[in-house]
Amino acid sequence: MESKLNHQAIDAYSKALAKQLSQSFFSNSSHISGKEILELSPNKQINLMVLKNLFKKWKKENAKLQSPYFDYHSDEVKKAMKDFMNTLSRHIYVKKEHFEPLLKESIKDSVLLAFSPYDFYSKEINQRDDSRLRLSDLKDLKKYIKFNDFLLDGLIEHFESHKEDVVFNDTAFEMFNEVCSNSEEQPADIQPLLAEFSKTLPLSLADIYLEEEKEEKGMLNEKLQTKEKQTLADKLAKSGGKSMMKMLTLNQRFMFVNELFEGNQNQFLSAVEQIDGMESYKEASSHIKKSFADKYNWDMETEEVQEFIELVEKRFGK
Repeated sequence: MESKLNHQAIDAYSKALAKQLSQSFFSNSSHISGKEILELSPNKQINLMVLKNLFKKWKKENAKLQSPYFDYHSDEVKKAMKDFMNTLSRHIYVKKEHFEPLLKESIKDSVLLAFSPYDFYSKEINQRDDSRLRLSDLKDLKKYIKFNDFLLDGLIEHFESHKEDVVFNDTAFEMFNEVCSNSEEQPADIQPLLAEFSKTLPLSLADIYLEEEKEEKGMLNEKLQTKEKQTLADKLAKSGGKSMMKMLTLNQRFMFVNELFEGNQNQFLSAVEQIDGMESYKEASSHIKKSFADKYNWDMETEEVQEFIELVEKRFGK
């Protein structure tokens, strides 16, 4: 189960922020240039994302200009086209009616990158017109990413280590999921990112993630009851010798931080480290109830808690 994004609220926030930024800028100008885009918002990631999406749309439009009557693969033509595009890139000139929808899209992408990077990169992989992902695309994307770029770096490294220049989307997804599963690096801390977005328009976790309806709290789930003891060697053997941290997928990390630890990544990492250092499932389950379930008011019947407990069980070979 993955943490559910509140796409409707994210869309509304993106629309409102785009309108606010556009009205502020275009009250004194009829158009915006590339240099002005880079200074538009105090959130630099949004500004870079605007340029990324602008150039992506421009490349699509440029592809439509290619005629079947000319050789666009000629070295001379390719050089001329490159020179032409380089010249145009220094003369960005966008009016408000065209810029505001672009800005809204870019804000939405920036929110995804910040709070659900798996969804952001999956979207980037899936939006290829020819159903292929190229190493050059990934390196180009790298120029526009300010945070949570470790997944992108991992995917680039995967391409290079396997000597791949281009792969089909389904293969790219397999590679990306492998990168996510093997990554031990942590996503950017949520609170500073929320503060960065809120400089212009307030943003909270409630605007990003859907809140589950809570059932009436009961006793601790029976999964946390005492189970038979095993030796540490047996537990590690059954869990493949992995720590709980290494078992976590990227999306699970996001889900647990946001749904179970109130967005506090340091508390989550400390909790996992404590659980990994314990001798038995009984000790871990008792510690979870006393230190986390009660403190964060967990509903033990929710999918998030159940999934967390299942990981603890796997850690101790249950």
